[in-house]
Amino acid sequence: MSALAWHSAAAGQPRPGRAASEDSHIAAPAAGLWAVADGMGGHGEGGRASGLLVEALRAALLPDAALGARMAAAEAAIAQADAHLAGWAGTTRPPGSTVSVLLLGEGHAACLWVGDSRIYLRRDGALLQLTRDHSLAQEMVDRGLIASAEMAAPAERRSLTRAVGGGGRLAIDRLVLPIQAGDRLLLCTDGVSMVVPQMRIVEALENSPEQAAWALIGLAAALGSGDDMTALVVAIDAAR
Repeated sequence: MSALAWHSAAAGQPRPGRAASEDSHIAAPAAGLWAVADGMGGHGEGGRASGLLVEALRAALLPDAALGARMAAAEAAIAQADAHLAGWAGTTRPPGSTVSVLLLGEGHAACLWVGDSRIYLRRDGALLQLTRDHSLAQEMVDRGLIASAEMAAPAERRSLTRAVGGGGRLAIDRLVLPIQAGDRLLLCTDGVSMVVPQMRIVEALENSPEQAAWALIGLAAALGSGDDMTALVVAIDAAR
């Protein structure tokens, strides 16, 4: 297998009428780790929740460890954040956050996620959603009530069945798959994925990570996203 290298860029914007975003992200290319988190809780608590989550992931970085060890460390960090948020003092309902984590190494990508922040893979002009939403809309798809989550009402798409914190039982989904030169990976919160059609995502990912990330934020805003927007793009290429 040929050696691979990667580089990335992130872009974000608060929802209309808000000065600060409740999304958080981490990009640590040297450690092969990226993540986006979408906080919930209101009154700034959502931003604190997502921020705590990405800082837990940052503290768990193991740049020189095997991919499996780094996955275990990331899962432990998410569990630690979940326990912290569940016991958050001063709130009637503990704040929560979604999270999607991407780890690269040993010719593979590992995805870990809770909630509806997504990871996409663009390969050979096609787009594949690697994560599966933990949402009421996805449950409706699984029960055969609708053909796709995009057909659900916005309230159903935003109604989560899993989150980090929020008082529920933590369950982390995971996926490991091979990567190759030319792959492009997108991590994004639902402020992007709920409004930008997949064909437009494919088109944006034809550009550099910097151009793609900002193009997706611009598209989400132009298409009327009413939520905080974060896009993080990772390009995989042959090592020089």
